[in-house]
Amino acid sequence: MSRAPAPSYAPLGRAPLVGAPLARVTRIVRYPVKGMNGQPLDQVTLTPGAGLPLDRILALSNGSVAAATGAEWVPSEAFLRLVKNATLARHRLTLDESAGELRIGSPQGEVVVVRLDAGRPRPADVARAGRTLRDWFPAGPLGPVTVESTGVPLWDWPKAAVSLVNLDTLDALAAAGDVPLDPSRFRANLYVAGLGAWRELDLVGRRVRLGDAELEIVQATERCRATTVNPDSAARDLNVPVLLASRFGHLYCGVYARVVGGGPVAVGDRLADTGTRVARALLPAAAPDRPRYATVAGRLPRSPSVATLRLRDPADVICAPGQHLRVHTSDGQGPLWRCYTITGAAPGELSVSVKRLDGGRVSSLLHELRPGDKLLISGPYGTPLISRDPERPLLLMAAGIGITPVLPLLRSVAATAPERPVTVVNVARTARETPLWEEITALADRLPNTRARLYLTAPEGPLPPEARQGRPTAEELGRLVADPLTEAYLCGPAPFVQAVRIALRGAGLPEESVTDEPFFSPVAAPLTDLPPPSPGPFTVRFATSGVEARWTPEDGTLLDLAEAAGLRLPAACRAGACGTCRQPVKGDTAHLLTPATPVGPGQALMCCAVPASDITLNA
Repeated sequence: MSRAPAPSYAPLGRAPLVGAPLARVTRIVRYPVKGMNGQPLDQVTLTPGAGLPLDRILALSNGSVAAATGAEWVPSEAFLRLVKNATLARHRLTLDESAGELRIGSPQGEVVVVRLDAGRPRPADVARAGRTLRDWFPAGPLGPVTVESTGVPLWDWPKAAVSLVNLDTLDALAAAGDVPLDPSRFRANLYVAGLGAWRELDLVGRRVRLGDAELEIVQATERCRATTVNPDSAARDLNVPVLLASRFGHLYCGVYARVVGGGPVAVGDRLADTGTRVARALLPAAAPDRPRYATVAGRLPRSPSVATLRLRDPADVICAPGQHLRVHTSDGQGPLWRCYTITGAAPGELSVSVKRLDGGRVSSLLHELRPGDKLLISGPYGTPLISRDPERPLLLMAAGIGITPVLPLLRSVAATAPERPVTVVNVARTARETPLWEEITALADRLPNTRARLYLTAPEGPLPPEARQGRPTAEELGRLVADPLTEAYLCGPAPFVQAVRIALRGAGLPEESVTDEPFFSPVAAPLTDLPPPSPGPFTVRFATSGVEARWTPEDGTLLDLAEAAGLRLPAACRAGACGTCRQPVKGDTAHLLTPATPVGPGQALMCCAVPASDITLNA
């Protein structure tokens, strides 16, 4: 079906109209065998606490995770999935409800039949299917593949049985990547259109009516390597997670829901917001990187070019000093996202200070926001920037809008170690371009061992009493870090940070005592994988576990190799987009795609890296 391209985010959108039709159902799909192709339906009757009838009633154990016991819900990691087993897409199945028969076909033309009694697979047929299918797929470290029928539908989440995808969002994705995008990649139960791109994210925590059924939208859907698989050819030909991460700044597309009011739903039915909010206690804890729509609560000018936005955050997250948010928006040229330090946090509210840049597409949009407007945000991101050692002198040094992390860091010192020796250095062009400086100096005046210094590089008229002209000299910086235990945090333009780093190192401060957290800019990374640069074979040593393995291209990525050896490494998207699987490595590696997240020297993303020499990992 051809559809007009949908716009990207609607950054200034307001809350949905209660009771008004928001979208319509265009497709209903169930997946009788987890990981295999779906079966379209014209209509379905939903039951509270359940998913689509006959959805995920069978799954294939992967021989890597212990088999299920009893009839409890089992996590997806126990089964073959497209995220690791792209060939699942080549196995076709059909379900004849009237005959009570499920037929699973292999690419070679073999067919396995599983009969159903009152919607439940016959145990004898499941056992027979298992004996056949174990020859269709390679065994795992714990044994051959088996067919599982636990009696509990094997959804991705135990209490969110129905997945929903917004086709308007997929149109925005396709337009951003300039690629065709088959909705079947996303394996949703319900597809809707007419909602507006990304507006499904605004429904999380709300109850909606769909046909005669009612659903609670409980969480956004994080996308992984499964979506890279072409549903027709089984080829990994489009890296959807990298498309999301690089163009949109997050990995979420679609939502999960639970059925709370039963009834029939048919293609063409309308989706409407009932106006009922789901109690927070009934929602799963939201990961910090899940995007959500915050509401602008206020706007406070800080300087001619800087304003602070107060945002009411529905996630009510806990922030560490110096962490940052991402804001996700768009203009006429396409999707946009940027990072901004959280300068203030209170229960249910966050603040960011934004400098309006000449030609800045995002900053210009943010400066036009007014109270009541909605803005898509995610985060907080970032790790602790300074230690809490009260004995170590601390240098906080910033230039320009890089001053934003200093205020929360200084507040943290005031709350945890008010006696700690702290020097704050702020480098700005003029006295008018010093946002947050009054708050910082007022706080510094209340701390017995904190001093604040202001340097102006292009002062207008006489210098303020507390200011100095120019930039700190190498000699001055040397005096600031005369104590070898000093730790320094730097924030500002890259040339400033690099120059100060060199000066501090020349003054004798160890490299490991200097911290900065540069925000990385969006990278329009290629959406297809590269071949390994060398066929090997190479030896891969996992130092912590003592495991040693031999790698060839047939072994896949380093993450695939580790899991085949029985190791469990941290991983999430498995597509080079989230950074969860980042590991230090000794030796040469190559990434088969351009990571959408920064990878430093001596590091590799296990999910998309391969060895280019013998290597050693810490795992």
